[in-house]
Amino acid sequence: MPSKLSVKYFQMRWVAICLGLIGVLSDAVAQSPRIVRLKDGPAHREDRILIVPKQGRSAMVNTLHARHKARLKKSFPGMGNIQVIELPPGVSAAEMVARYRQSGEVESADLDVVLTACAQPNDPRVANGDQWHLNNFGQSGGVFDADMDAVEAWSNLNSASNVIVAVVDSGLRVTHQDIAANLWVNPGEIRGNGIDDDGNGAIDDVHGLNSTGPTPSGNLTDYFGHGTHVAGILGAVGNNALGVSGVAWSTRLMTCRFLDNFGNGYASDLIECLNYARTNGAKVVNCSFETPGPINTALSNAFWNLREAGVVVVAAAGNTGLDTDLAPRYPACFAIDNIISVMASSRSDTYLGYNYGATTIDLAAPGFDILSTYYRSDSDYYLMSGTSMATPCVAGAAALILAKFPHLTAQQVVNRVLGTVDKVPDFSGKCVTGGRLNLARALSGGFTIFPGTYAWIPTNGMTSLTLTDNGVSGARPLGFSFGYTGKEYTNLYVGANGLVGFLNLSLSASSNTNLPLSTIPNAILCPFWDDLNPAGGGQVWFGTMGTAPNRYAVVSWVEVPHKLSASTKFTFQIILYENENVRFQYAKVNSGNSQYAQGVSATIGLEDFMGGVGTKYSFMGSPSVVTNGQAILFIPNGNPGVEPSIEYVSPVGSGGSHLRVNGVPGERCVVQVSPDLVTWSDVATNLIPDDGVLPISDLATAGPPNRFYRAVIRP
Repeated sequence: MPSKLSVKYFQMRWVAICLGLIGVLSDAVAQSPRIVRLKDGPAHREDRILIVPKQGRSAMVNTLHARHKARLKKSFPGMGNIQVIELPPGVSAAEMVARYRQSGEVESADLDVVLTACAQPNDPRVANGDQWHLNNFGQSGGVFDADMDAVEAWSNLNSASNVIVAVVDSGLRVTHQDIAANLWVNPGEIRGNGIDDDGNGAIDDVHGLNSTGPTPSGNLTDYFGHGTHVAGILGAVGNNALGVSGVAWSTRLMTCRFLDNFGNGYASDLIECLNYARTNGAKVVNCSFETPGPINTALSNAFWNLREAGVVVVAAAGNTGLDTDLAPRYPACFAIDNIISVMASSRSDTYLGYNYGATTIDLAAPGFDILSTYYRSDSDYYLMSGTSMATPCVAGAAALILAKFPHLTAQQVVNRVLGTVDKVPDFSGKCVTGGRLNLARALSGGFTIFPGTYAWIPTNGMTSLTLTDNGVSGARPLGFSFGYTGKEYTNLYVGANGLVGFLNLSLSASSNTNLPLSTIPNAILCPFWDDLNPAGGGQVWFGTMGTAPNRYAVVSWVEVPHKLSASTKFTFQIILYENENVRFQYAKVNSGNSQYAQGVSATIGLEDFMGGVGTKYSFMGSPSVVTNGQAILFIPNGNPGVEPSIEYVSPVGSGGSHLRVNGVPGERCVVQVSPDLVTWSDVATNLIPDDGVLPISDLATAGPPNRFYRAVIRP
């Protein structure tokens, strides 16, 4: 079954909550609002609640405010129309939430819950660059290579200077020697003039926003230290001969302060920070804080709108040793597909006793004794532990991935991170991937091989290529941009000997080699690289089919003989999908001379443009052969292309729906429906057709008003 991030949901009704779950927060402001701490559930402040009015009911909601002597403090139209409501003294926030819900005028009403930072500081010890999480060679009792492979990754890429990362936390020491050079600068604000130059409601918000006071400001001073520590893990200046290095040597750190001097913050202030990050271009948001349930609709809407804006959210699992499958913490446990939830690993790749969840937490990252920047001086460094420290390791990785692959969606970034982990025995059953972050693999790419669903694509309407013995075609336009191992290509070349490539270099080679190989040919895809001879019989076909974003290019070798055995003929094809997946299919490879049949003398696999990364199915029949009716699917590490998406088309009668599933042709897709995002039942099961679009109708006319849909792949 797919992970929580391998499906997309669609809700029939209006409401941005769609698939969200949510928690809330706390923050101490100058007036010290009264905090209520319940026996079960999160603490909340008594002077505010959060509501989402129903559409078209603004007048009635304003009447409600007047009746209850409440006041609209702030509204966020771009965040699901969330409103922050100030209550009069002496009333119960819980009672007011109940009254607003009972009114029938609001989609939701929630408490302004408390979130807390996920860190456990220990005694300070500046250890002369002892950042084991970046490069673990066994120091201090650690295990060699039980790290995130940052040093290996940095030879590939170390800068994300064009990526804005919002650290939503307790503020930042903006003058720190290892931070100052990597600060985001608000282009619409003039430093120190005391004027709100860009008209966003905050004065002098040059490097970010402070939402903790009576009015938003640009005062980012960190009195707690947590935010400065988190920011340094993510993006301390690298290669400057000072202190420490961040995961990204350079990036654009946007500070959004909602946590107070004690590490607590409120939902209303968090929403303001999330909205600020969204509207000012942040592509990654680091959330090293958490709160218990129950789900808060307003926060759910806020995080859902980050998803709609294409923002990657990285969230800490929490530190209390809970199984979050049973006791979820938010925002880490929101089932929204742009969120990566993070548990912490030790320097010996072991579980640290912090929160975990086999289905709700995605991966582990280093989170014990992490040395980073601190808030007490411009040259201060400190050791801290917790999932707060693990989270910016992943956020920094997400920033570097976006710097290298700017065309990726938030979901593709998430899946690249999750698809390239190092599997670790101690994390099996404790997180979705059972693994720990590996930055080098996330940046370098590579493919994972899956058994595919065989669905031969006919050559009708395709172009026949005339290839001589060992011949190579001219450049064939794909009709779309195909991302392959970090580069984009719009043409390919077809070799007679069962391979294609994006560079016309040695594609005529008849002597196949193992993969990867640094010498040419490189940037090759080999469905059946052997000494074939289309000049002696058979045909080779090329064509592009489908419509955006599900186009695909097909090359088919039909009845092409082996050069050394004319009676041994092969029929196979390669399909390059617009979503970057690759499929090999074999219609006839079993018959003929046993020295050549089934690929026992062939190379089957893929290789990158440098010959440094290869994904091999077999070489000279080892470890596997191919057979008639077989399909092999190659999915780029982290690519969610195997995941279908689902969208609403139109209603059917008084309750049913026409839906459309977009996915990989030939995959078996199951569409499921749920009234509550907990219980799922199958609506339909079909193969996705060659055009990548599968129409589905749910003709149900009865049931609850909220119907959620998801599409999943089954073998």
